[in-house]
Amino acid sequence: MARKQELRRRLRAVQSSVPQEWIEAASRLVVSQLKAFPPYRAANTVMCFVSLPREVCTHELLQEMRREAKNVVIPWCESTELRLFRFRNFDELVPGTLGILEPAEWFRTAVDRVATPEELDVVLVPGLGFDRRGGRLGRGKGYYDRFLKQLSPRVPKVGLAFEWQLVEEIPMLPHDIRMDWIVTEKNIYSCH
Repeated sequence: MARKQELRRRLRAVQSSVPQEWIEAASRLVVSQLKAFPPYRAANTVMCFVSLPREVCTHELLQEMRREAKNVVIPWCESTELRLFRFRNFDELVPGTLGILEPAEWFRTAVDRVATPEELDVVLVPGLGFDRRGGRLGRGKGYYDRFLKQLSPRVPKVGLAFEWQLVEEIPMLPHDIRMDWIVTEKNIYSCH
């Protein structure tokens, strides 16, 4: 655990020093790489995180997927679990847990808006850091690991990251879930 905490501290320090203009430009390159990625192109239903500042920016991607007629699902935090919501537009979202945009309360349980893991064709995952074997370092709360454990093995788990977020090795614990792919502004890495 101490190695993970030190790695989080180190990656957060780098993250805070990267200019926002660079993040925005590199995010567009990550999205461009993703759009050429066959599992993404073939997917009908994509789960995508709503980015925080300094993460790969997904706001334009979410809107583009809607224009492409993909079913877009976003995660939101309820207690210690991730729940799934069918995204239509940003007007439906409000700041929630950890400042992350999530569905306004009156949308959360609408029958036509609740999604399940079984519906997903591809899952796009954030992280502070990744290694090329699919190791992922999150923020330390375990939300994604608990959620990803529920997925069918057929559903690709894709980390979206910048090249500077790739490290030699992420210390993995038994409950940590590996990514199948990592997409950066420069490359698409298979973690198999």
